[in-house]
Formats: sequence, structure tokens, C-alpha cells
Amino acid sequence: MNITINDKKMEVPDNTSLQGALNLAGVDPEGIATALNGEVVQLVDRDSTILKDGDSVLVIQPFYGG
Repeated sequence: MNITINDKKMEVPDNTSLQGALNLAGVDPEGIATALNGEVVQLVDRDSTILKDGDSVLVIQPFYGG
């Protein structure tokens, strides 16, 4: 099935969890925030959140500056 992570299209197997898709995309799960189709998904829910074809994932990584 096809999903989008931060506007980048990728193909993942059916029944892939959000965490599984992040792993496939090489995204380090530490210290990030995630949203699925505009709704925040907490860290504890990433393994149990199963993606569907066409889903859009947003990964936000903190940055520091001054």
C-alpha cells in the first residue's frame, strides 16, 4: 500500500503499523512527534496504529537554535 511520510511517498506492506513505517523509512523514533492524517499519535500508540492505503504521516523533529 502507498503512504506519505513528510510529503515523501513510499510503499509499505499491508497491516504496517505507524512505528513499522517509521522504521522502514529510517526515522529515529526518539524525540519525535507524529501525526496521522492531521491527528497526533502518541509514542505509546505507534505500534498499535495500523496504517491504511493513502494515509499521510507527519514527523516533527525538534530543532534548537538561537
